Formats: sequence, structure tokens, C-alpha cells
Amino acid sequence: MHQHYRLKENNSLKLWERWVIANTIAQSIGWFVAAHLSQTIDKFDIENLYPILLLIGTLEGLLLGFAQYLVLRRYIQKANYWILFTTVGVLVSWFMGLTVSAVIGLFYAANLHQKITTLINEIALLGAAIGIVIGCAQWLILKAVSKQAIWWVFTNALAFSLGLVIAFIGAGIDLSPGLNIHTSLIAVATGGVIGIAISSITGIVLVWLLKPRLRHRY
Repeated sequence: MHQHYRLKENNSLKLWERWVIANTIAQSIGWFVAAHLSQTIDKFDIENLYPILLLIGTLEGLLLGFAQYLVLRRYIQKANYWILFTTVGVLVSWFMGLTVSAVIGLFYAANLHQKITTLINEIALLGAAIGIVIGCAQWLILKAVSKQAIWWVFTNALAFSLGLVIAFIGAGIDLSPGLNIHTSLIAVATGGVIGIAISSITGIVLVWLLKPRLRHRY
């Protein structure tokens, strides 16, 4: 019995670790790409942002969905749909106006002259909205895995709320114009911290939702 308990415990930890690593890498790459594209928009003064936003949203969704799929394919049947649903969720949040400021405007948000606590509260609410949209998209898959899958939506709201506050802080670290090695490293580091923060929270609930399936994973 003790050996079986340790087996489940080890499987839970491995799942959580893989989830955190995958999300951290995806967020780091995503923020690096978003930083470059946002600078391109600013440099060339592009008026029609929709193609750029569509590209950023699609890349972000694909990166995040694929990274998470690599972890979930061991535990969920038809996990390939996770990539599609995650990408759609990210795109929906984009074109609902939920993440436009989160990816582009946040690089300049630290310059806004308003009470910092008010701004952070607004950023946190924006992050919660993003988490709900993406969480609902992924819930459509998880509901077939666990009856408690609705908690995934609430967990994503909390996690993305924290993640977007971290994004705001990271955006204010370096305000130098243009994109160079220094700002690129900041973008990657910010994405990494965001990935760790979000996935550490969602990973706990993911392990809880998939716990019955972990007993048979070695």
C-alpha cells in the first residue's frame, strides 16, 4: 500500500513538473515573439492591426496549446484537440479586446500616470477575464475527463490574473526604445516568470483532476 501511494505521489509530481516546464518555455517564446511584433507595429506605424493581432494570437495559442498537449497526451484521449481549443480560446480573448493591451499595450503601460493600485486592479481583472475565456475553451475537453472540470475555469481566472500583473511589472522594467538584446532577455524572462506563476497554480488543479488516471502511469 505504501509503495502504491508513493507511486501515485511520484506520478503527480512528475505531471506537475512537466506542466510547469512546458508552460514556462511556451510563455518565454511567446513573449519574445510578441515583443518583436509589437516593436514592428510601433516602428512602421501600422494602421491595420488585425492581421498582426491575428498572427500573434494564433502563434501564442499554438505555442501554448502544443506545449500543453505534449504533457496531456499521456493522460487524455484525443489530446490533439487541446491545441485547437486552446488556440481558439486565445484568439477569442484577443478579438474580444481582452489581450490587446496585455501583449502590446503592456510594453508601454508602465508610463501611464494613474494610481498604481488602481492600475494593478484593472490589470488583474483583465487577466481574470483572459483566464476565463481560455479556461472555458479547455474545459470543453476536460469535462469528459472529470466531473469537477469546471474548477479549471476558476483556476485559470486566478492564475492569469496573477500572470498579467507580473506581465505589467515586467513591462516597466526596461523603457528604452527599440528592441535589443537587453529588452529581448527581459521579454523572455518575463514570459518565463509568467509561465511559472500560471502553470504552478493550474498544475495543482490539473493533477487533482487527473489523479484517478495517474495510478496507471509509470
